Amino acid sequence: MNNHLSDGQGREINYLRVSVTDRCNLRCAYCMPPSGVELYPKCDILQYRELLTIIESFAELGVKKIRVTGGEPLVRKGVVGFIQQVSEIVGIQEIAITTNGIQLHKMAGELKNAGVSKVNISLDTLIPERFKTITGFDGFNQTMHSIHSAISSGFESVKINMVVIDGVNDDEIEDFVRLSVDMPVQVRFIEFMPATPQVWDESKLVPMDKVKEKVERIGKLVVCGRSRWGGPAEIYRLEGAKGEIGFISAVTRHFCSDCNRLRVNSKGKLLTCLFGSDDLDLKELVQSGADKEKIKKAIQTVVLGKNDIRTMIANGDSTRGEAMSCVGG
Repeated sequence: MNNHLSDGQGREINYLRVSVTDRCNLRCAYCMPPSGVELYPKCDILQYRELLTIIESFAELGVKKIRVTGGEPLVRKGVVGFIQQVSEIVGIQEIAITTNGIQLHKMAGELKNAGVSKVNISLDTLIPERFKTITGFDGFNQTMHSIHSAISSGFESVKINMVVIDGVNDDEIEDFVRLSVDMPVQVRFIEFMPATPQVWDESKLVPMDKVKEKVERIGKLVVCGRSRWGGPAEIYRLEGAKGEIGFISAVTRHFCSDCNRLRVNSKGKLLTCLFGSDDLDLKELVQSGADKEKIKKAIQTVVLGKNDIRTMIANGDSTRGEAMSCVGG
């Protein structure tokens, strides 16, 4: 069979986001409903050996980059050993991880040694009291400690993800920009989007054009190149800055034409689009004893139906109806 992965629009798929858990040690207001979420039974979560079989199948189809996500991936026991095994899979050239940073400072060196080259850390405020309000946990100092630990551990890149929410943290844009001036990090501003329908409120959306206008008042933005298998961020640098600034227009400007990614959630469901409905139950395939050729063929078939342009309904009713922590970040 043709060991290549592309969709019906001719887009090459080389980037896979793998959620290892739906559990999280924070309750961020834009990600999780106030009432919480119904967690998957632990018996439904894929075992690491099953995830490795899935990743091996994707690697044989040409996927080069793996991002480990959650929930919060660092709350799952054995995640460092799992990442070490992923790094040994032929064809995988880059491993990244997205984390809230609460535990990262304890594990940064281990993760680097296991093969992680890039780290994204979620941080939506630089005000400790506001951090507790947004996340439901007094963990600002741990997250900041983790950012410094990630830098000192020598990762290829350290990114800070800041979801801009009107009336919540949009008054801190300039302060986050100054982080990119003083520290070798990429600060990424992300539009609030209806990924968790229960908490979506269109009035809280700050269009990225407005964010960029605020940033440009501080200084001149210089365009930077995108990395291999990069995501949708527009990357810039302020003159003289140690770090970079990224803008992700998740709502106001779709980037579907350049989409190169897929998601596998912690229950083993392949999601071809965050706002799509063409899914594949990889868990059922793996647990039924399907060999990798059968798994690869099933993946290729469903990816051919990946939607051309996402369907994001204005009132926040997504086709999934699950919280982002369950879908996989």
